Amino acid sequence: MKRTIIISLLLVVFGAASANAQEKQLFNHLGAGVTLGVDGFGLQVGAPVTSFLQVRAGYAFPLSGKGEGSFGTHTMDNGHNVNLDEMPIYTTSYKGGLGNLFVDFFPGKAEVFHITAGLFAGGGKFLSAKADMRNSMAPEDYGVLMSKGEFKFSTDADGYGYGDALSWKVLPYLGIGTGRVASVTEGKLFGFTFDAGVAFAGGLKVQTYDFSTGSKVACPVTSAATIDESGKMQDGGFIDQLSRFSVLPVIKFGFFYKIF
Repeated sequence: MKRTIIISLLLVVFGAASANAQEKQLFNHLGAGVTLGVDGFGLQVGAPVTSFLQVRAGYAFPLSGKGEGSFGTHTMDNGHNVNLDEMPIYTTSYKGGLGNLFVDFFPGKAEVFHITAGLFAGGGKFLSAKADMRNSMAPEDYGVLMSKGEFKFSTDADGYGYGDALSWKVLPYLGIGTGRVASVTEGKLFGFTFDAGVAFAGGLKVQTYDFSTGSKVACPVTSAATIDESGKMQDGGFIDQLSRFSVLPVIKFGFFYKIF
């Protein structure tokens, strides 16, 4: 549904530009291109509204990676111990992708500096993690609840654990940048954009999941509470640090072709 809305928005922008192209009124140029930023790889279209205003709309596909987590030894609810060191973790940022809508204001030279206001829209999953625990526990321990303080979770029936850092589904954006998606200069077919700013996430909320009851139950986490014998937090306080984020830095590059 979300992708359908974004695609429809892009078609509206394209249609408005086409309808006015011959009359040289609003949206008399159109550019389309590819983007790369913290929101992932994406597509974006845009058009000048006037010589000093530009509108952009697009969609970015999420980035994925692989790392390793070490969270020490835990005692499960069935009394068995499980060692969660050197555990493969697969991460995805902005799971499900992000749509974006930007309005750029050019206060000076038309082709150079712009101030941007806009928004990102997605499923609200800033960071999703999938941990492979199959080498950390026996199959009969899959789905058994383990807890330490406020940190609770279990694997699914296949031996994988899950966690998400959740943000607002709609993230307002403010930033600065340079470049146009469709130059107002005749004969200039290619454009480059750079954006730097912040998206307001509303404070990230971390949650793990418990499958021990046979269904997937979200378990909010305010502190990892994984403390070793010396009193040191084994995750380095990562979850506590995540929960303090109310704004997220945004860097985004774009390369565009002027369609007309």
